[in-house]
Amino acid sequence: MTATAKKPLLWQIMLLILGLYTLLEFYTITDALVVIPHYLVLALCLGWFFIYPETPLIQPRNILPFLFLAGWTILNLASYIWAMDKTLVLSYAAWILRYMFLFFIYDKLFEDPELLRRFHWFLFLLVLLYVGTALLEMLTCKHLPVSRHYGSGFFVPSGPFYNENNLASYLLLFSPFLLFMPQIYGKRWLALLSALVMPVIMVIMVIQGARIAMLALGAFLAYFVIVQTTWKTKLVLLLAAVLLAGGIYVRYNREARLLYQVLDYQTSTLGSERKSIYMSSIQIRVQLIKESIDMATRSGFIGVGGGNYEPNMQGDAIYRTAGITNAHNYFMELLGNWGLPGLLGFLCLYSYWLAGLWKLYRKSTGADRQRYLMYLISLLLFVPSSSVPSSIRWDYFVWIYFAAVNSVLHTRPRQLAPEVGQ
Repeated sequence: MTATAKKPLLWQIMLLILGLYTLLEFYTITDALVVIPHYLVLALCLGWFFIYPETPLIQPRNILPFLFLAGWTILNLASYIWAMDKTLVLSYAAWILRYMFLFFIYDKLFEDPELLRRFHWFLFLLVLLYVGTALLEMLTCKHLPVSRHYGSGFFVPSGPFYNENNLASYLLLFSPFLLFMPQIYGKRWLALLSALVMPVIMVIMVIQGARIAMLALGAFLAYFVIVQTTWKTKLVLLLAAVLLAGGIYVRYNREARLLYQVLDYQTSTLGSERKSIYMSSIQIRVQLIKESIDMATRSGFIGVGGGNYEPNMQGDAIYRTAGITNAHNYFMELLGNWGLPGLLGFLCLYSYWLAGLWKLYRKSTGADRQRYLMYLISLLLFVPSSSVPSSIRWDYFVWIYFAAVNSVLHTRPRQLAPEVGQ
């Protein structure tokens, strides 16, 4: 950022605007804030590059994401030739370009290690904001205007999203930041806060009925407690859990019984769902995978065209999936819309990030090791997270998160210090 150092005040103003915009991307209060701020920020960043044309945008650190996003754009536009609904192809071209713009804007910002370190904290606080919003929704039965439950008086929380499954998805994806940040920075109050919030997240997921998120978070928590904590901490956590559960049961006996009944129903139906594909959220997702593979096969593995997944989910397929036409799986959505080229391209990029984080984790120690593991586990959780909601394609901020992942791979460990948890 040598060029930006010449204009510190202008740079600070730009950071302030981008900071507010980042919050709007991850926490959308109303649909009216989805489009206009994006184009204003894009114009701001383009203006910045015109003022400082020597600022490099495409570099070795981001050449692989650039190749994927550029190739994805070209493949999508080429699918206009064979797509059933050609207008959807053009619509999806705008989506992909927005992913590209966001990725490169934030990848450039995260070249500054201080800003990248602040993003760790941003995700930590974001989880708290999501949880706080969910608690308010459950207590007041009021929702944000973006929610499908807005004005309905329904108690199931959806946070700053249209669907409760999206909230569960991102609580799962960002949960490693809640648990690893206390270890990285060595703050006991952070550890206490995380220990109090995590059970609340699980309760939220139970109420939402987000079973995939529940199972994935349960597996992650089991790993974290068994591997990442000492025996002393395990005993303290067990004692705290017993005391907390006992206190809640004594003080809120009726509510505790209701929550237990909901949890018992969610767990018991995991097994009984095998009997009926029409009543099973998990079995429907399995069938959607089969339909996606079949769709790709019938298209010669080039896909049915950008945005044409749902129009092609008609006929017998819609009955086999109980009327569900969304892929409910990011990887299958790529396969169905853009065939093997689209899926393999993203898998190459995803594997590159995973392998890079794993290598850095193996070679590092102390707080650096914990930081790389935090991003590595979060990235692994992207697989179940992207299978919880119907689609994550309209959640543009996912590519801001990917920009942070990519930047962590290319930032020297000591630049992300200081911490005391070493």
